[in-house]
Formats: sequence, structure tokens, C-alpha cells
Amino acid sequence: MSEQILGPKMAPWEDFDSVFAFNKNFTYDGKVIEQILSNRRALDNQLFADRLLGLLGVKAVTKVYPPRSNADLRTLFEHIVSSPLDIHHKQALIYYLLKDCRAPNDPASQFSRRFHLPEKYRLFIEGLWTLDRLESRRAIEYLAEPSIIPTFPDEILYVLTLPHLPKHDDSLVMAYYHTVSPPLASAKVQKAFFKTLCRSSVTEAFYFTRDHDDSLRQNYLEQLIDYVHTMEAGDARSKRAMELIGLPFDDQEEGWFEESLLRGNAKGLHGAKDTVMMRRLATGKLDNLSADLESLGGKKIDGLNWDILRQGIQ
Repeated sequence: MSEQILGPKMAPWEDFDSVFAFNKNFTYDGKVIEQILSNRRALDNQLFADRLLGLLGVKAVTKVYPPRSNADLRTLFEHIVSSPLDIHHKQALIYYLLKDCRAPNDPASQFSRRFHLPEKYRLFIEGLWTLDRLESRRAIEYLAEPSIIPTFPDEILYVLTLPHLPKHDDSLVMAYYHTVSPPLASAKVQKAFFKTLCRSSVTEAFYFTRDHDDSLRQNYLEQLIDYVHTMEAGDARSKRAMELIGLPFDDQEEGWFEESLLRGNAKGLHGAKDTVMMRRLATGKLDNLSADLESLGGKKIDGLNWDILRQGIQ
């Protein structure tokens, strides 16, 4: 009789009614659906569930997940079990769906025990599911587990950098980076992560630039310059500006620094020329000033003229 129901090659975990024995007519709660949709918007319109389902070749993922009815859920389940992924990947996706289910006796945990889902898969899905629920700190407890083979590392790092998420914490970004060492393969991820570094320390961000090839190194340095000059005016900005001025540039970095502030993208930022002049004063390189810098003679910054600034620096 069971072969007629399940088919001769179908395992219990591949049968919807077996997996959802707690409620074969299960449908997602309306509030759960709304929360998932809201979280997707917060995560730049892509959940990690969407990425996982994309591995199946599912098109129009946002129309498939979250499922609106029992029939939709069954269709999604069938997409998973009929996909070319290996067994543990399929089971991990089913585990994710079961995490969504508000039902007694924790059907996700029962599923993982019943079908012996490997712990590294379970922890990985726990982390992604929790991150999709915007609970970054709890998510990192799972995703930084050494037994997990990093999957979507850049995407995870990027989500952790999003400043608008609840309880955003730069320390989580750094903890994940140092634990997993994401490749930072895209310009979007590079920019987001480096901005976190800039907030942490101008000096540390500068030394980070030196770990990369010249093109990326220059881009990072220009981003550091932009970051300092676009901070809100106040003591923090003044402190970061002085830290920037005092960095141990080599000749190439010195050239990039002045090029960015005098002729590059940063030339229109408030205080750009002043920063170059301050750097010249700090390093004693006052010969061969450009016309732009010569024009600053006698100018006051925060009530101080260049002579007083020179004395203070010395």
C-alpha cells in the first residue's frame, strides 16, 4: 500500500504528507507571509531563501516563496524534491520551510532528527533562516561555526553591513570577516565592507588597502578620503581628518592622495584643499605648491591661520 502512495523509489522525506504529517493542510499564517515580504524589502529585495531556491533553477522565486496556500506549498515542496541537488541539500531546503511553520513540537527539529540531516547543514540553514528574520547576532552564532563550508559568504557579509537593519553592529561584520574570510568579489561588497572598516579606524582601513593590487588599493584610499570628508562636522570628523593627514603614505599613495583631493572625485568636497595643505605642513613639504594651494595663503581654518597651524603641528 505504501508503494502505491509513495512510489517505489520515494523516501519518506520526499513525500509531502509524510513530512507535514503534523498538518497535511498546512498554510502559512498571513502575518508570517507579511513579515517575510517586509524582511525581503529590508534585505535589498533578496532573501537567502531566494538564493537557495535559485539553486534549484526556480524562476520568479518571489512568486514561489512564501507560498500563499497549501497547494503553493506542495508545489514548492515538489520543486525541491525533484531538483538535481543532492539529498542533503534538498533536505536542508525542506528544513528551511519547516522553520517557517508555527506548529507544536517543532517540526523542523523533528525532521532533522528523523532523517539525520547532517549538523553542518542544519547549522547553515539555522543561520540563513535567522538572518532572513533580521536577527544578525543570532545568525552569526551559526554562520561562523567552523564546520560550515562557507556558502554565500560575500552576500552574508553585505547583509551584515546594512546600517538600516535592527540592532546593526559593525563588530558582527568584523567577526564574520575574520572568521570566514569572504572573497569580497564584487565592488558592492568591497565598498560596504570598507566603509565599515573606515568607521572602525582610519588607520586600520589604510593598512587594509595595502593588501590589494594597485587599482583596488587606490580605489580604497579614495573611498577612505571621501568617508572622512563627508562625515558630519564635529570632533569625530576633526579627529579622523588629523588621523588621515598623519598616515604614513609612500610616494605612490601620496600622489593618489593629492590627485583625489585636488583633481579627482573628492576635489569638490568641503575642505579638500585644506586637507592637502595640512598634509604638506605636517610633512614639511612646502616647496613647489600648486596654484590652488598657494591661494590658501593666509586663509583661516576654524579661526587659525596657517602659521599657527604650523606651530601647532610642530
